[in-house]
Amino acid sequence: MKFLFFHSILFALSFNCAAQITIGDDENDKHKELKGFEPKIVKSPKEIESSRLYLLTNWSRTDRLLIPNGILFGDSLGKRNDETFLDKWSYSIGIQNQISKYFFWDGGVSLMRNGESYSFEDPLSDSTSSYQSNYSYFGMPLRINFVVGKIVRFYAAIGLVPQMFLGYRQEKYWLTNSNATKNESVETKIGYNSFVLSGMGNIGAMIDFQNGWHLLVSPELRWQFNSSMLQQDPYIHKARCFGVSFGLVRNL
Repeated sequence: MKFLFFHSILFALSFNCAAQITIGDDENDKHKELKGFEPKIVKSPKEIESSRLYLLTNWSRTDRLLIPNGILFGDSLGKRNDETFLDKWSYSIGIQNQISKYFFWDGGVSLMRNGESYSFEDPLSDSTSSYQSNYSYFGMPLRINFVVGKIVRFYAAIGLVPQMFLGYRQEKYWLTNSNATKNESVETKIGYNSFVLSGMGNIGAMIDFQNGWHLLVSPELRWQFNSSMLQQDPYIHKARCFGVSFGLVRNL
């Protein structure tokens, strides 16, 4: 009887040890599996870049649509009918932001200028006269752009430009019969619409230098929706500009 009792105790102890070894092996295997598992981190596509800062200058051949302001206020154009284009420079700074592989938006602030010119020579004498009319605005262009390419990126854009009127300046020049040259400058902010809205369209290219810098070249068309003049002015005046923007773009 003692012999059977002794063997029963040995059997129970051996079973308990075997169970502990089996459990220990399972835990070690699970630990090894977890140790070898590394979660994958999903990264953003390489094509979608961070924001970019742009610094641009624009040269444009500026003109205007000028028509009488209806029956009640309108007047004959007179010599203003012979006005022609005026070349002007504008400057802007802003941000581009990639929103998908093929689209980015940009917005900024601009010092914008447009104008027209006039020149007359009297065939019966040696006298001449001319003037240049200049309109200055603080603009806030906002555009949506479609883009393709990598190193050289071609894009097309369309947008709006709210513009706040800063001032009008006219430079007058004339030559008298005695060959004396005269000039006069007139500046004012009175009589002009304080706010105008323009549309704009661009096509262009950005060349990536692979060091965070890009060169941008972009022909631009801009047209004004509402008149530069007040509602009671004799004329409706709307600027039209065609030129090219160029400058540098920097990844942020």
